[in-house]
Amino acid sequence: MSMEDKTEPTYEDAPYTELALAQLALAATAQELADFLMEFVVVWRGWHRRPVEDAARFVRRAQEFLDRAVIVEKVSGASWEDIGDTLEITRQSAHAKFRQVAEEWEAAVKRPIVTDEIYGIGGLQTRTYNRMPAGTATPDETAAYLDKWAIAHAQADGRDIEERPVSGGLVRMDALTELLTLHNRTAAVLDEFAAPPPHLLAEIYEREAVLLDRVAAGGSGRSARDAKKRAAEARERAATHRAQDAHTKSIAETQTPDQHAIEHERRWPKEIWGPYRVFPDLATARDWCAHCNVWIGTETSRS
Repeated sequence: MSMEDKTEPTYEDAPYTELALAQLALAATAQELADFLMEFVVVWRGWHRRPVEDAARFVRRAQEFLDRAVIVEKVSGASWEDIGDTLEITRQSAHAKFRQVAEEWEAAVKRPIVTDEIYGIGGLQTRTYNRMPAGTATPDETAAYLDKWAIAHAQADGRDIEERPVSGGLVRMDALTELLTLHNRTAAVLDEFAAPPPHLLAEIYEREAVLLDRVAAGGSGRSARDAKKRAAEARERAATHRAQDAHTKSIAETQTPDQHAIEHERRWPKEIWGPYRVFPDLATARDWCAHCNVWIGTETSRS
């Protein structure tokens, strides 16, 4: 059997590999820098700009470009010593210089989408956002835009270029690779919480079941049977966590904020996005627990 026969199929709903996302972040930053520099080429008569200020802005953006380049090399397997040698600094200096960027990247990759709640003038507001940088929150849209950008500039210069110069080089995960990332994601959730909120684990196991079905469909014999069995087990775990989530919500409806706080501190001593907190909703006279993802009390509990 050839290597091509062993290649795992990928699907449109499959996420991009970590390296592909790092490359896309680098490409998006490069495009922004290129557009920024183009403004300096034209000399406008009577235009009183401040080139030093603009150049300083460029240097700050160039530092971000270097940060993104470091992430690409780290994801590709480079050591801090390798990066230090390239920059002609020590391994320790390279680690100190880029450690925060690397840690932020790793945290975002493990858990890109987070939900936060804030109480504003209009009442309780939920904000869900993606922590991934420089266009990687919406990678397909960013890649399509960069394709058009690269093609337009190549045509203006009279250069030949591929039809998909950016998106064509981005690799998606196969089912086995994504399963590994799900296991890492599960480990990260278990490390973050003493008892993870059930809705987080339910999402992971639901996706795991889909991927194991694909592994089973692409396999045969014992490996396919094992994958089918594991898919069924993943669905059972997902259903259990969904039921726990529904139960948590139903219990919260009978509690006061103080009662929920006591139970919360007992069950989840670790922090999520800062310490435990509730946000009052003046419209319903209820509190919202940002951790448990539940409303506390009924609409008339404090009336």
